[in-house]
Amino acid sequence: MKTVFRPFWSYDLLKTETWLTGMASQGWLLEGWNIKLRRFIFRQGKPGNITYQIGYAPSAQTSLSTYLAAEGWTRNVHQGKWTIYANERQPGQINAYPSRQEAIKRNRKISYFFMAIIVYLLLIALIPLITIGFSLSQDTPLRVVKSPMWLVTYIAAAFAIALLVLAFYSVIKIRAANKTLRGDNQDSYALDVQPDPAGPKIIRIKLAWMYAPDRLEQWLENKERLGYNLCKVGPGGTLFYFCKGSPRRMNYHADYQVISDEGYLELHREAGWKNVYSSLSSLQKWTIWSREYSEGAERPEIYSDQFHRLKHARKIAISYTSLFLPMLLLYSVNLGAFIDGMLNDGITASLAWNTSLMFICMLLFGSFAGRTWLYYRRLKNSKP
Repeated sequence: MKTVFRPFWSYDLLKTETWLTGMASQGWLLEGWNIKLRRFIFRQGKPGNITYQIGYAPSAQTSLSTYLAAEGWTRNVHQGKWTIYANERQPGQINAYPSRQEAIKRNRKISYFFMAIIVYLLLIALIPLITIGFSLSQDTPLRVVKSPMWLVTYIAAAFAIALLVLAFYSVIKIRAANKTLRGDNQDSYALDVQPDPAGPKIIRIKLAWMYAPDRLEQWLENKERLGYNLCKVGPGGTLFYFCKGSPRRMNYHADYQVISDEGYLELHREAGWKNVYSSLSSLQKWTIWSREYSEGAERPEIYSDQFHRLKHARKIAISYTSLFLPMLLLYSVNLGAFIDGMLNDGITASLAWNTSLMFICMLLFGSFAGRTWLYYRRLKNSKP
């Protein structure tokens, strides 16, 4: 028997499967595994050419489909929601493989989790870094106050750095692996507008529109009625390019999805909607949809009833509040400490800067969260 520890085997399933095939060619046949301990157990046997494929299912599978069984697949080992299938046929003789879809969805959720950690840690570290940079730029020397809690601070900092490195590694690795599993087929993510329209364009900037998406929708629709047709949205979603054309009756919808996939995009396209913008971020996936309708026709809506519109608005408000609330609490604690320092030690340039910076950040992030709830309130008070 032989046990091998592979902590990140699920990040790249293709690499793990190739490794398992290589072990089988050396006579080490997979006998079992321990998912929690990330260990693979092998037994010595006759070397062979075995093709492996790792499958994942939301609920534990109990049987193999007759179609896959006819193609030579067998369940080698199974634990929890994971199954490793084996096939002794030559790869060119295999016409069907177990589905990858659920494994891709699982990896995508994990990447979202680590991206949230990255955003949170970077935002938390932003204020101390700015404060230290400002203090170093002053003529007065930087004063370090001794504290018996420095050991805890160093341990917490080391843990945060290690977690940040792990998060970056996980996101990069998982995104690359998922791209390979999908076969690099990104056609469903393509936009439905001309990428670089010819002729003169009018450029307008809209910052932080995602905290009040109904304002953006109304603004775009008013532009269309005046004859300014949206022809492009910048990669960051803040630059909007308009081409002078004929007035149109358009309905725009800014849609927020925590987890979106190819099926989500195709579903709306089949209903007649055009994708004019999709954010690059996987953590907060924004998509702007457009659909033209004629005079006197019923206005098209992605969410056909008030319940689902309110549910979508509430999801936006809760998501951004959950993102900004921990930072607001941390900034409020720091703000109180800086104010207490000014009351005890007097006002200095460094304390005044730190206090002002904390106060501005609280107002900024607080306004972002507040605007999402105002959007929910406007939608709730509007007529269905």
